[in-house]
Amino acid sequence: MADEGGELRTLQLPTDGYQTVDIVAVHGLNGHYMNSWTAKSKTGKTTMWLKDLLPEKLPGAHIMTFEYDATAAAGASPHGVRENAVKLIRALRDKREDNKDQRRPIVFVGHSLGGIVIKQALRASTNDKSHADVKEISECTKGIVFFGTPHRGSDDAKWATLITGIISTTIGRPPSEFLQTLQTNSEGLMKISEDFRPIAKNYAIASFYEEHVHRVLGHLIVEKTSAVMGLPHEETMMLGGTHSSMCKFARNDKRFDPVWRAIRRAAKGRDRM
Repeated sequence: MADEGGELRTLQLPTDGYQTVDIVAVHGLNGHYMNSWTAKSKTGKTTMWLKDLLPEKLPGAHIMTFEYDATAAAGASPHGVRENAVKLIRALRDKREDNKDQRRPIVFVGHSLGGIVIKQALRASTNDKSHADVKEISECTKGIVFFGTPHRGSDDAKWATLITGIISTTIGRPPSEFLQTLQTNSEGLMKISEDFRPIAKNYAIASFYEEHVHRVLGHLIVEKTSAVMGLPHEETMMLGGTHSSMCKFARNDKRFDPVWRAIRRAAKGRDRM
C-alpha cells in the first residue's frame, strides 16, 4: 500500500497493527523509489522486497521509501545531497507526527548515493541549529544499512557509464552536482564523511559491497575500499550482484537472508548488533 503523492511513501504498515520500527529506504544515483528495490524475473514477475518480503520477517515495521530527483541527465534538478538530505528528514518528521509516535526507532537503508544522503541527513538532524525541529530523527535512529555506498567516491567515468549505459559521456554537458560529489575524493564527499564520522558511533552500521563487475566496464562500480568506512563497529559483507542488482531480491533469493537479518540487528542499535 503506497501513498499517493509526497516524497516519503509508505510501502507497508505493520501487519500486526503495532509499530515497532520505522524503516526508510533511499535509492541511489539515477534510481527510482520503487524500481531500485525491485527484481524482475525472466517471466516478467516482479518482487519489491521492501513490501513483498521484508514485512514477513519484520511484521512490526512501518516501511517507507524516499522519492527524490537523483537523475544526472541534462535538465535534472540542480539540487544535490544537502538539499535532499534536509527534505528527507523533514518528510520523515512529518510522517512520524501523523503517526503520533515520534520516539519510535528508525533504521535507514541506502543504496549507493542514497547512503550519502542518509549520512548528511543525520548530520543535519544532529548538529545544524537551523534544523533543530528534526533533532529527534537522529536521536531515534538506531542503525543504517548501506548497499554499495561510495563513501570515498568512485571514478567519474564509472558513474557516467552506469547512468548512461555507454562508455563515453555526452560532450558539452556540465556534470550534475551529484556526479561532482561522487567523484573519488571530491571535496564535497570528503566533507560529508568528515562530518558524519563523529556521530557514526551512535549507530549500528552494516555495509554491503558488490561482488560482481559491471557488464560493460568489466570491473566494479564501487570498490570495497570505498563501500566500507572502516569503523570499529561496522559490520561488512560482500553481497552477490552488480552495483545495480545487489539491492534487488526475488522470493527465495538466498542473498535476502543476510540483508533482513542486518536490518533487524540494526533496529536494536549499536550495543545490540
